[in-house]
Amino acid sequence: KRHTPAATKKMQALFVRQRLGAAGLRGGRSSSVREARLPLVVRAQQEEQAPQQQQPPQAAAPAPAPEQKKKPSPLEKGGTKSGAEAAGKDANPLAKAKVQGVPVEQKTVMQIVDGRFKDDRWIDGRWDLSQFAGADGNTDWDRVIDAEIARRKLLEANPIACMNEDPVNFDTSEIPWWAWVKRFHLPEAEKLNGRAAMVGYFLAIFVDKFTGHGLLDQQNSFLGLLALHITVFGILAIRQNSDLDNLRNLFDEATFYDRQWNATWDNVKRPSENQE
Repeated sequence: KRHTPAATKKMQALFVRQRLGAAGLRGGRSSSVREARLPLVVRAQQEEQAPQQQQPPQAAAPAPAPEQKKKPSPLEKGGTKSGAEAAGKDANPLAKAKVQGVPVEQKTVMQIVDGRFKDDRWIDGRWDLSQFAGADGNTDWDRVIDAEIARRKLLEANPIACMNEDPVNFDTSEIPWWAWVKRFHLPEAEKLNGRAAMVGYFLAIFVDKFTGHGLLDQQNSFLGLLALHITVFGILAIRQNSDLDNLRNLFDEATFYDRQWNATWDNVKRPSENQE
């Protein structure tokens, strides 16, 4: 039976140990013989331990890679602009100073203090127009309109008593007429003109498709002019969906007293008109 070299060496070392142990027990051998065979035991032990010592060392674990810091995004930095530009387009001086870190004096804006309206721009019962100057030095009437709307909304939500010591001297008639037209009427007119054009064009194409009359024929006919006026006045009357509710409420209000009068005669025999 064949053995591997490692098994053979182990058997030799075991045989030597058994022989030395037997010799020591019998005491029939001299100390010189034991000393002569001692190197064999040491060599056998070294050969037995050699395969364990020759095992390759385990590879060291790789060092962790240094963590890379991610650059903050523009949102985390608060935007891509800095300084006065970070306040936005057409920002007021107060917003620009706040972004730049310049100390700004706190102002009173749209407050009710001790039963009185307080605003640093409201002086002697009127708006100080010098504080509403635009970039060109002229009065920015849009800002004046916004301030007056905000003041009236605040007083509607928080009514205060009128006092002779604190009169209101400002009148909306001081605002030029063209400022009102530019602020309210022009945007509304653009919207209504656009709607009238789209609805009129659609109806004209619809009539042309089913009757064969073109746009010029429709403009010169009585029915075409009638349809044009109905379209324009209909768009003026119904500008948005809420206008339908307003018209419904107006109709209910117009017929309210008639319905109330008729309700008083429910289950009651009405007198004849000819009865005295």
